[in-house]
Amino acid sequence: MSAAISETPLTAVIKNTIGSAHRKGMSDEGKELSAIPFHQYMMLCLYHPEFGYYRSGSTRVGRDGDFYTSSYIGELMGEQLASEISRLAKQWFADAEAVEVIDWGGGTGRLSRQMLDAWKGSETRNFRLTLVEGNPVHRHAAQEELAGEIEFGIARIIGSDEGESLTFETNDPVVIVANELLDAFPIYRLTQRNGKLLEWGVSWSDEQGLFSCLMEPVEPRLKQWIEAENIVLLDNQTIELNLDAADWVTNLTSRLRRAILLFIDYGDETEELMSEHRMDGTLLCYREHRAHNDPYAVPGEQDLTAHVNYSHIRRAALAAGCRELWYGTQKSFLLESGVLGKLSSHAITDPFHPIVRRNRAIRQLLLSDGMSELFKVQVLLKDE
Repeated sequence: MSAAISETPLTAVIKNTIGSAHRKGMSDEGKELSAIPFHQYMMLCLYHPEFGYYRSGSTRVGRDGDFYTSSYIGELMGEQLASEISRLAKQWFADAEAVEVIDWGGGTGRLSRQMLDAWKGSETRNFRLTLVEGNPVHRHAAQEELAGEIEFGIARIIGSDEGESLTFETNDPVVIVANELLDAFPIYRLTQRNGKLLEWGVSWSDEQGLFSCLMEPVEPRLKQWIEAENIVLLDNQTIELNLDAADWVTNLTSRLRRAILLFIDYGDETEELMSEHRMDGTLLCYREHRAHNDPYAVPGEQDLTAHVNYSHIRRAALAAGCRELWYGTQKSFLLESGVLGKLSSHAITDPFHPIVRRNRAIRQLLLSDGMSELFKVQVLLKDE
């Protein structure tokens, strides 16, 4: 894969990283190239401290960003999550006076705001909310969004580094909410050529700019995951492994004592993601609400993402002492949590009336472009 040369502030960093790389790649003609694994390239694009997509620039989500999340379709997603969290907390943490809810990768605070509003007036449980966010622009927006709750001590906002150092040494229960977080971890891209497993890498030339190449040997850990998942690649098939997301789940759950983890993201199981109709994997790029498949177009200025493999996440969580309470489509999750009960009969013709807008939001969450079935919800329990 190659693209017309389009340099961004991050390009020079990537070029220098490729130039000093110890590993080598191969061109289609078998020529040795300076190269870095695609995983390293994606890490730089998303998380370079100065020029990374999630560490710089303006707001990345919403009308002025590059993509929407479900919390931008009315208030319903936050309300339904709040209701489900309340139900789960009553079932599993009935003895607790308070429950800390951590909105991990909470962005501008929109989902947190919706959940906090839904819990207002609740007499049955006291929820405290922590929003973890690595993007400084998003953190600032969240500070404004949740200013009142922060002032009254029922919400706080911390950076990703502080989030990763959180300890959970008491028996106080925690609920982790990760809405479209797992897809933001860098991925490994692998392919098979003539029966040989190879890794996709990234190289640079002054004539081509950034372009894909093949690298070997493949790390033993990547091979181990493929074997553990019983993945059989076809020749010329490309797959993705999101081991960073699995590692994050392992690290987090190993620190938790009593917790519910609730993941929402687009993705599927290994069997579907590695099937023969997905010969090129699921990697996509988003910029200004348009999707395309050129990860080299504007490094650091577009989102790079791939479908979450829930089989990987499940295996990592179970190995760390969790058990799965529920897994299914976002549509099923919303239906089972009673979202249809919030539809209102009316004869209102004004399309901007609150009741009309609310009904439209419910239908959009359930029906829009099949996204409600592409998105999955996974609920895990850690209870020592």
